[in-house]
Amino acid sequence: MRDQIFFGLYEAASDGHVFITDEGRLAMIYSGDDSGQSSIKLAFGDDWASWEEWGVLLGPSKQPGAVNHKETSFYFRMSPTDHRIYFIGYDDEDTYQSSIYMAQAPHLTGPWAILEQPVIPRGPTDGRDVYLITSPSVFEYDGRLIMAWLGWNGFEDVTEVWSFTATSQLDGIVWQNPIETDVPIGMEGQITTRPDGGFVAVSTRQTRTGLEGIFAFCADDPLGPWTPIPEPLLTLAKDRWEVDEIIAPSIVYDPDTSAPYLFYTAAEHAKGWRMMMARPR
Repeated sequence: MRDQIFFGLYEAASDGHVFITDEGRLAMIYSGDDSGQSSIKLAFGDDWASWEEWGVLLGPSKQPGAVNHKETSFYFRMSPTDHRIYFIGYDDEDTYQSSIYMAQAPHLTGPWAILEQPVIPRGPTDGRDVYLITSPSVFEYDGRLIMAWLGWNGFEDVTEVWSFTATSQLDGIVWQNPIETDVPIGMEGQITTRPDGGFVAVSTRQTRTGLEGIFAFCADDPLGPWTPIPEPLLTLAKDRWEVDEIIAPSIVYDPDTSAPYLFYTAAEHAKGWRMMMARPR
């Protein structure tokens, strides 16, 4: 599904969020290319390892005039006729001053409308000077919606990254009480619900060997405390696919067997980004 950019010298498909549709189909929204801009695309899976691109959901060919670039998307179904995508949007690739935006549609395949203003803007947040935002996750807990995300204090000169949460009274548009919260989703990880009703968060961190690894954390309350699984789920392989880094992980569970599947992005900086999938041995 990787889009060819720069005459095919660079290929990209990244930041996947996998979920099960109302019809029981496997679906993935991910970051790809639309008319030279980072955009949100859709693919359907025949099984966990076989996927077919459907096309663009959020991009200049669908919503001309909306925020230029879109990444790290998260799908949330409010009702059978109210589908949401939360994503980061920014206009300038050089400055990357991203905020969280929301798009809404009556069906998964659209038509999608993007709210003009961000639902979570960059800027001062709970005493932190947030330069850019990444990685929204949205889920329902205790009769309300909770969003978690990452805030960075810079772009190429970043020295600190914080995690935040905010709540919404089942509206999903207006969010209240953004606070810094210890949620283990860096870098660009996601939170999903477990079959037993709890939550799992995944994040990229350094292993004891010095290589990047993907780690998992579990909690009954999404605001914590989070209990780490001590060993990494996997470690950067340094093979033909996992060359430079592994980021943007998320876990999804098979609705029939409760088996977990880990989706993540592998990078080879000179050639592009690739969607990857792993299963327990």
